[in-house]
Amino acid sequence: MRNSYKNITERRKEILQLLKKHNTMSITELSQNLGVSEMTVRRDCNVLSTRSEVSQKMGIIRLTSREVVGPNEREKIKSHLGLEAAKLIHDNDIVFVNSSTTAMYSVPQVLQKKTFVVTNNGGAVKHLTDDVNGTLILSGGNASKFGIMSGDIANHTFLSMRSDWGIIGCAGISFDQGISTPSIEEATVNRNIVKNSRKLMLLADHTKFGVFSNFTIANITDIDLLITDTFVPDKILYQFKKKGIEVIQVP
Repeated sequence: MRNSYKNITERRKEILQLLKKHNTMSITELSQNLGVSEMTVRRDCNVLSTRSEVSQKMGIIRLTSREVVGPNEREKIKSHLGLEAAKLIHDNDIVFVNSSTTAMYSVPQVLQKKTFVVTNNGGAVKHLTDDVNGTLILSGGNASKFGIMSGDIANHTFLSMRSDWGIIGCAGISFDQGISTPSIEEATVNRNIVKNSRKLMLLADHTKFGVFSNFTIANITDIDLLITDTFVPDKILYQFKKKGIEVIQVP
């Protein structure tokens, strides 16, 4: 399953690279270049269009101006999402934070308040600086080479307490299949974070919309607050608002 997700992701990246080179291409031309069916290309382009990375008109695909956002700019966006999330946390709050890099951007500011931060990302210890007023609790568990913890011990930690807020990032957001992640080990931990959080905020940049990874960790309706950037189309955000989800867009 993981390979399948990787192949789809790589193919969509290749579509964007081809469009950067040729400016515009037809569905047929993309199909021939990629060696896949036109139906597959059309499905990929629909996803990229939902994420505002391409535009489609009468079978012709072109890049949107928004696609110029590079990796450095994307990291800056993720940082802004994390900072916005931290503003909503108050003294004495218990906060669950999953292992997502976007969610981790909230931790330094949250720890400056008199909070209790519980996470399965061992990398959070680097934020224990002199100006920290909060308490950092690592979940424990089976640690990956990246310092991400999962397994029975990690799950027990999140099930043994209840948080005021859960702050999570994800690999994909789909209205049909929910919030998703590519890791089966982390999926269970994430589900327990969702289950035992009184309120849940999802931090997601524009690239996560219209995407499904391998494992669903939450339904759209589990979200209380969505924090995203300004590149997500209004029509998509409207669908969240219709479900009673608060939406904050950060420049």
